[in-house]
Amino acid sequence: MPDGITSGWRPRLWAVLLLVLGLVLCLPFAGLFLFKFYASQLVQQTEESLLAQASVLSATYAQFYEMQTGEENSVQEIQQDVAPVFPSISINSDRVLPPRPDAVPSVDLPSPAYVEIGAQLTLISEASQAQTLAGYRLLDAKGNVIGGSAEVGLSLAAVDEVARGLKGEAVSVARVRIREGREPFLYAFSRGTRVRVFVAMPVAVKGKIIGVVYLSRTPSHIFRFLYGERFTLAKAGAFIFISTALIGLVFWRFITRPIHTLMQRTRSIGNGGRRWEPINHYGTREIENLSNSFQSLTARLQDQQDALKSYTAHVTHELKSPLTGVKGAAELLRESEMSQEQRQRFLDNIEKDTARMEELLASMREFSLADQNANIGTCNLGGLDKEFRSSFPNLEIGVKNENLTLPVHQNTLRIILTHLLENAAQHEASAVDLEAGMNTRGVWLTVSDDGAGISKGNREKIMTPFFTTRREQGGTGMGLNIVKSTVEALGGNLSLDPRNNGTCFRISFTDD
Repeated sequence: MPDGITSGWRPRLWAVLLLVLGLVLCLPFAGLFLFKFYASQLVQQTEESLLAQASVLSATYAQFYEMQTGEENSVQEIQQDVAPVFPSISINSDRVLPPRPDAVPSVDLPSPAYVEIGAQLTLISEASQAQTLAGYRLLDAKGNVIGGSAEVGLSLAAVDEVARGLKGEAVSVARVRIREGREPFLYAFSRGTRVRVFVAMPVAVKGKIIGVVYLSRTPSHIFRFLYGERFTLAKAGAFIFISTALIGLVFWRFITRPIHTLMQRTRSIGNGGRRWEPINHYGTREIENLSNSFQSLTARLQDQQDALKSYTAHVTHELKSPLTGVKGAAELLRESEMSQEQRQRFLDNIEKDTARMEELLASMREFSLADQNANIGTCNLGGLDKEFRSSFPNLEIGVKNENLTLPVHQNTLRIILTHLLENAAQHEASAVDLEAGMNTRGVWLTVSDDGAGISKGNREKIMTPFFTTRREQGGTGMGLNIVKSTVEALGGNLSLDPRNNGTCFRISFTDD
């Protein structure tokens, strides 16, 4: 296993897709956690409504009290006594109080004036209760219930918010609601269904607290709203499921299916297939590029495999002759009656055949490293002519456009030109011209010589591995093939330009 790669668990693509789709479906249900926030808003709306009703009843209470007792509040005094009251209850905190304590019998009965006021206020509260659904308790200055929807004649002075109201403080609290019967299961998701809001509003005349308006109501809950919008919610749910299905279809059509097809193609090639079958539906541009890269890689590996088979056969054939010669010479040398001249001739043949095998193996090694030697980079011909003039003193080397940038590393260009110059020198050339140029397709380089040239019959064979017309002089037929492999590894092309005199090789570095 390569370094840095672990064999840990990795999910399948379909599992990732299901996870993504599951998360998409869960997003709407995550809105259930917003119930607490919305329930708190409903509670505050209820509190605000009770505060408004309590303030109206408080003013009415004060008016009735003035009529019964003859005391009057001036407008200026009322404005000084009144302070803005805003909703403050939050059921998302730990501020929900226990259920309200029960009323207890009154110790000090209310005066007749309060009884009359309570009767009048009861009529008003009963008329509004059908619309507001609130519970009304109208208390005197001692906490006795003088009117309202229930508990008339009892005392609520011991209730905390009532006691604070009798001290002149407007109080709003949330208490645990006592429900008769079993609570529906869905109500467990909303805390607002389990509380009741209580508001105690003091009633003051001439700066004196003469009573308290005590109101309560259960807040509206979110399930009532959801039920009212059930058809809209059903449409939204259908839209969510359809959208999720469409997301899954798009993911499968444009990603999952093309990737599985690519896996099948590569598995087929790995099992011995020789041809890459094109994909009918690529899905996305990136997958198309990936498929083309696989196809190019497969073709290159196939070419390398074919070349390996061909080179193995050629090497076996090329090494067979010198090995046979060495073996035969060694057997003859064992004969003692051989003359010294014959022995020397056989030793020379062994040395010659050994050198031939070494040269073949060196060429094979150089060819196998052609791809690795094809370093990417840039250079120009400037300065290389001096180096090659010293290496090939019998060649007159000319350079044109030496400052033109070539898309090849200097070391790689040196390997390419060395083989081509050796080929020119071996074919009786005296002058070689190196010319760089550029056209619409990219940069090119030509190597022209005035040598013996290449016959028409051999022009189609010179790029073939081990083809040589200088076998007797030790030629291996690998030089041009090494150049061809190196140039192709750079993404270029090596070709032979037809000439009447001499030879001209063209290297084309095409633009991507």
